[in-house]
Amino acid sequence: MEQEFLTPKEVSRLLKIHPTTPYKWIKRNALPFFRLGEKSLRFRKSDIEAFIEKGREQELRYRKKRYL
Repeated sequence: MEQEFLTPKEVSRLLKIHPTTPYKWIKRNALPFFRLGEKSLRFRKSDIEAFIEKGREQELRYRKKRYL
């Protein structure tokens, strides 16, 4: 099974966020990434999908706590 990798620009399009946000998340260690050379970064698509799922789970917990 081959893994798919995304650029920061592709991540920002996928998540519908500002193009600089993936870089901010890298600085906060919020998102795993790989360096290709000195300037190129890549993210595993599976890591991005896990990040999305984690965010959904946190949102559900927040809503349950808020409305109980």
